[in-house]
Amino acid sequence: MHYFIDGYNVLYALPDMPAGTWEMKRDALLRKIAAEKPHGKNQVTVVFDSREGAGSQSRRADIAIAFTSGETADDWISNHIREAVNPRVYVVVTDDQGLRRLIRGTGAKWLGTGDFWRQAKAVPIPRTAPGAEIDSDSITEEMKKKWL
Repeated sequence: MHYFIDGYNVLYALPDMPAGTWEMKRDALLRKIAAEKPHGKNQVTVVFDSREGAGSQSRRADIAIAFTSGETADDWISNHIREAVNPRVYVVVTDDQGLRRLIRGTGAKWLGTGDFWRQAKAVPIPRTAPGAEIDSDSITEEMKKKWL
């Protein structure tokens, strides 16, 4: 299977959208996908809209990242599926009804964002030994959110 993730749609669906610039928000989403692996061992491509740029494709570990060029992420994903030899190997992750309509009849599957995250592997949260205390003044805010 190969997962096409509608990047901004999945980002907006997060219960707590990361703070910061759009670059920081995208980075947080990519880190979450890499850590939790809701796609399992399958291939994954995260697609972000970039209507004005030249478009680009890159990789971060096992995640392919595509910024569109002159088209929406919906159109990019739909076009790739419609041009595929076997569209049945694709799973589109989105809550966008328009994108779901675009891939209807191709044989590709779709998965809502909630169901996608429910597939994530449990990432263990570090615990202290019984009776040990955490000095919360000596850890970063990020660590506090993760561990406390």
